[in-house]
Amino acid sequence: MKQQRSTLQQPRRWYCRWTAVIAVVVVAFLTATDGGHTGAAGRRVYTAPLDDTGRTAVYWTVDYGSRSVKFEVHFAAGGGPFDWLAMGFSDRGNHSGADFCVMWVDWKGVTGMLDTWTDDAGRISVDERQDCEEFDVARFHGGGTALTFTRKFDTCDDDRDYLIQASDCYDGTTHLVWMVGGGPLFAVEGLLVSQARAKGMQRVQLLKPEAPQVRLPDKVSKIDVLASKVNVPAAETTYWCHVMKIPLDLSFKHHIVKFESVIEESSRGVVHHMEVFHCESSADSRIPLYSGPCFSEKRPYKTQVCKKVMAAWAMGAAPFVYPEVMKLHQKI
Repeated sequence: MKQQRSTLQQPRRWYCRWTAVIAVVVVAFLTATDGGHTGAAGRRVYTAPLDDTGRTAVYWTVDYGSRSVKFEVHFAAGGGPFDWLAMGFSDRGNHSGADFCVMWVDWKGVTGMLDTWTDDAGRISVDERQDCEEFDVARFHGGGTALTFTRKFDTCDDDRDYLIQASDCYDGTTHLVWMVGGGPLFAVEGLLVSQARAKGMQRVQLLKPEAPQVRLPDKVSKIDVLASKVNVPAAETTYWCHVMKIPLDLSFKHHIVKFESVIEESSRGVVHHMEVFHCESSADSRIPLYSGPCFSEKRPYKTQVCKKVMAAWAMGAAPFVYPEVMKLHQKI
């Protein structure tokens, strides 16, 4: 399950009130959970699962200087050395009418990559302009394949290529689509989406805002808000609520300076978003420490006071750090 971690700075003022937080975790299959870390080149590396196991995943870095994105896609084991692999972009998440970079192996064992597109019937055609650059492929010991390529934000191929963008009026969500099929192939031209052995779709925010590094205060405390040992039902979407009491050593006024997600490896493919709410109540009130479906009839009515948002995480979000001149004040 997805979990939330907050970092707080402690000032001097004392408050005496009973305080709890409620964490709302939303899980749905095939949703992104990237946090990001810094790679060898100094650029942040983002990641998102492409299937519900997390074994097929995409990693990427953004180069704003060259206005390009470098992708590394890990395809899970289970196929053969002659499989063809496709990673691409779609306006609405469909595999038809999409823009694909296809790695394929011919009957002579030669591996190559082609910039392709699919029509409304799902037929693959090779693009006249080849914009899948810096292609590389690696086979993992024991199975699995890593496919690497670079794409410009704007290739100037308005007819066939997807425009990677973000603006004030557009949230920058990109539908990543992928496919795996059996080979070797005589040609990629004319291949059908229906011939893929496996395929999927993921929504991610490829272009992230460039935020300056913020130095945290010397004295900080951390709270882990954990929704542990939750069995995800066999439903498309589940809302799970978990109430916990703030630790007693944090009964002073605090400022939140940072929050981030903590995601178990086995849950990376199912977690969608999470919110942490402050349960504001009187000092003599006792809020039940409920853990269960948010819309269940068994959820105690007293937990309805948990409405003040303290932190929020959604697919594609990196750790959030408040600017040095701004902190989130919490009377706890």
